Amino acid sequence: MASPFNRRPIPDYFIASPLVALLYPVHQILLRLRGPPRLPPPGTQPIRVVCISDTHTLEWPDVPDGDLLIHAGDLCNDGSARDIQAAVDWLRSLPHPYKVAIGGNHDSYFDVRSRLDEDRKDPASTGDSFSAVSSSTASIHSLHDLNGASRIDWGDIHYLQHSAVTLSFADTSTPSSTTPLTSSRSRSLTIYGAPQVPAIVPFGPEHAFTYPPHHDAWSGTVPPETDILVTHTPPQSHLDLSPVYSTGCPNLLAESWRVRPALHVFGHVHESAGQEPIFWDEAQRAWERLCASRRSRARLSRLASLAGFLRDLFDLSAWMDAARVVGYGILGVVWAHVWGGENLNGGWMVNAASERFDCTRNGASFRVLTSFDPSLSEPKNLTDVRSLEGLVTKYLDSRLESIYVTKPNGTNTDTSCICTSVLVLGQCPSTWVSKYISVSRKLGSNPSS
Repeated sequence: MASPFNRRPIPDYFIASPLVALLYPVHQILLRLRGPPRLPPPGTQPIRVVCISDTHTLEWPDVPDGDLLIHAGDLCNDGSARDIQAAVDWLRSLPHPYKVAIGGNHDSYFDVRSRLDEDRKDPASTGDSFSAVSSSTASIHSLHDLNGASRIDWGDIHYLQHSAVTLSFADTSTPSSTTPLTSSRSRSLTIYGAPQVPAIVPFGPEHAFTYPPHHDAWSGTVPPETDILVTHTPPQSHLDLSPVYSTGCPNLLAESWRVRPALHVFGHVHESAGQEPIFWDEAQRAWERLCASRRSRARLSRLASLAGFLRDLFDLSAWMDAARVVGYGILGVVWAHVWGGENLNGGWMVNAASERFDCTRNGASFRVLTSFDPSLSEPKNLTDVRSLEGLVTKYLDSRLESIYVTKPNGTNTDTSCICTSVLVLGQCPSTWVSKYISVSRKLGSNPSS
């Protein structure tokens, strides 16, 4: 069975639901034709928000400039305080005036249930506070609610874990619109961040902030005054491999409808990175109903999902929702471009996950190596393995899309956290794979096949 985090072949979408598969491009075109869902106040420059996510310890050299930088989780791979601090140090080096970050399921240190042994045993960690968090929930506790100090030096970064921050931005009125009464005006944004993710596949204990898919970890949690919502998981039906094969959370979608933020930033699903305008209207609601009604078949085999074709032919409610998607979408285009109306209450959804590597191949926990040197002799110890991982980018920069690196299951020692097995697709010699897997086994890890 394919991983739910990987995009399916186009025929799979048609087999599961021809109606939704054909309606999807029409819906996307209408969304774009409607114009921006929200505009800045007249005479002002917009606040520029830079969104990134799922960097997994990698440091991008080309992060755009902006007024606000948001990182939507998965700062690192192994979840240790050591790796998280390295990622935070890189974020601190960026020039953005404001920076906001949340954790993701790979950032184990932030969830006391998932911490590595090295962080649990460290006296600087939370100590007796482990019992304060229920193992049956999504860790709906802020790290600051626990009885210990965080080891992470955030500097000027605002770390949000079920918490909010309000940031003020200087007025950016154009000279022609500035008056003595408005020259000192400031604008503010309230940003709320939460890291929890639904465990739609069996995640290991090292994955942080997970909750059962049927568990409602969202209702009533986001402050109504939120302007920007930052989560690690996407909401259902938006930039989550929809339609049909949605991996997002329906309860988060319902919470987004309640709050209607101007911007919702998330990551987690690498193969759905992008942005989407949101209008909170009947066209969107009908589209989401269609996606939800077809989502249950994502778990079925290709043969069983053939029934989707027959169901689409005779499902009257689905055809009515399809008509609403098209009809209200066309009305939105006419409103914006014929009647000259403005969209006042819409927003944007942004999946900011890095597209430079895939962290979900084969349904395992994955780690990305940014180095591989075929001339290196077989490593014999932990130091040599670290050296192997430290040879950076020359080979992988052009071939990273065809290389996937799995994180081992065992995490009892530092060695087994560092060692990885390599699954190479495409252009890399298979001898490299067997060499590195054999090294991982020698050093006590349990690599995936």
